[in-house]
Amino acid sequence: MEKKSLNNPLRPIVNIFYRYNLIMSIIIIGAGLVLAILTLSNILSLPYNSANSSYASNETIKINQTTITSINKLKTSDNNSNQTLPSGRINPFSE
Repeated sequence: MEKKSLNNPLRPIVNIFYRYNLIMSIIIIGAGLVLAILTLSNILSLPYNSANSSYASNETIKINQTTITSINKLKTSDNNSNQTLPSGRINPFSE
C-alpha cells in the first residue's frame, strides 16, 4: 500500500515562524517597549487637574500658635557668637 503524504497548506507559514522566531520575538518586544514609552510620555505630558484630585480639600488650615512661638524663640547661628570651647579644641564650623 502506498502512503499518502498529507500536504498541509499552512506548512510554508509554519516554516517561516520556525525560521524567524527570534527576529519576530525581538520585533514584538521592541514594539511593546516603544508603545509603553509613548504611552507613559503621553500620560506625563498631560496637565495636572487639581480639581479632580482627592488631595484637594476645602478645609481651612489651623495654625498651632505654640509651635510658632517656639520657632520664633530659636536663635540664629552666627559665626560671631561667643562660644567657649574646651582648651586645645578648635571650632570645626568656623572659617
